[in-house]
Amino acid sequence: MSRPRRDMAGALVALAVRLLPAARRGWGQAMRAEFLQVEGGRARLGFALGCVRVALVQPAALRALGHLAATAAAVTLVLAGGVTYPGARFEIIALVVILAALAWRGGRPGLLGPVGRSRTSRAVRAAGYALTCGYLVISVMDHQGPQLLGPGDGLLPGMITLVLYTVVTLAMTARGSTAGPACLLSGIGAGLVAGLACFLVLPFERVLPPLADGLPGHGLWLLLVVAGAPGAAMVVVARRTRSARQAVMTALCAGAVCAAVVALLGYGAFLLLPDQMPGIVPLNAGPPAVRHALSRLEAGDEYIAGLIWGCLLVVVLGAMMRPATRRLTRGLQTLTVAGAVLALIGAAAGEKGAAVIVVVATLVTGMLALVTGPRGERIPAGLPPAANRQVSS
Repeated sequence: MSRPRRDMAGALVALAVRLLPAARRGWGQAMRAEFLQVEGGRARLGFALGCVRVALVQPAALRALGHLAATAAAVTLVLAGGVTYPGARFEIIALVVILAALAWRGGRPGLLGPVGRSRTSRAVRAAGYALTCGYLVISVMDHQGPQLLGPGDGLLPGMITLVLYTVVTLAMTARGSTAGPACLLSGIGAGLVAGLACFLVLPFERVLPPLADGLPGHGLWLLLVVAGAPGAAMVVVARRTRSARQAVMTALCAGAVCAAVVALLGYGAFLLLPDQMPGIVPLNAGPPAVRHALSRLEAGDEYIAGLIWGCLLVVVLGAMMRPATRRLTRGLQTLTVAGAVLALIGAAAGEKGAAVIVVVATLVTGMLALVTGPRGERIPAGLPPAANRQVSS
């Protein structure tokens, strides 16, 4: 078939054909054939504009335009949000671009998408997007005006954490994931309960007594909730799905959500309640604003530790997301689990520097295990063995 002539109208028709989804390629061929029969410059241009209009109203094109508009709006928010230091502004815009690229990949076939067919998968992915947008807004608010302790303080660890959580969330909710609806719901629910209880029993901001100090027994019984919620979720999912893999992934999901909740509440308190935060540094450390910033930096150590362990659990969860059909993937999964155990042992023994190095190595092996696993759509996860055989047949 001959191609449209290379003029404005021909370029518009070619653009319309490219915008059509794969299922509508027949439309594109019909557009080209009919366009070749149109005579006259104005008629050709009118026909071409009509082709572009038809292509743009397709759901795939509308999603792409919405994605571009949301990305542009986020970049505009950063530029107009009062982030004065160029380095912090660059890092936040880079985070916007990375997250936009991940969201785009989440709509295409592969490791991160498209989203699973269950309502649970769609709801979890939508909640992940909402939390990501909230983090971006908080980052802009937190870095407005001059930074007394240096540019972009604490921004990079949060960026790394958010990207890791986003990648694994997309992989968990994609159609090729082995994480079934019971695993997602139970893991996230248990993590929210355990995270709130853990935050209440921790020494708030390292100085104030725990928020649960006034409860009976000083709230120590909440430790049973911290440990019991993930354990109960494991048991429920194991009995419901008859799958040890699903039960383990549920516990890992609960732990990762718990760590994120603790860190979010700890950091959010300084941003939302600045006048009620404790003063950790001496009075001669500087003006009130400087002392407040220094106190915030000192108090954030335990929440940074929470982010580190949350990232570790997320990466182990990601490594287990796909069945190990390749020897390389099995080896990477083994290294990831072994690294997580060694990091916990090193931290318990007081070797924090060595533990951090092991965590970084584990992050690498875990992400490699995730990307080397199979990416195609598989039998729905969490079905009993008999149901799996029935689906396979």
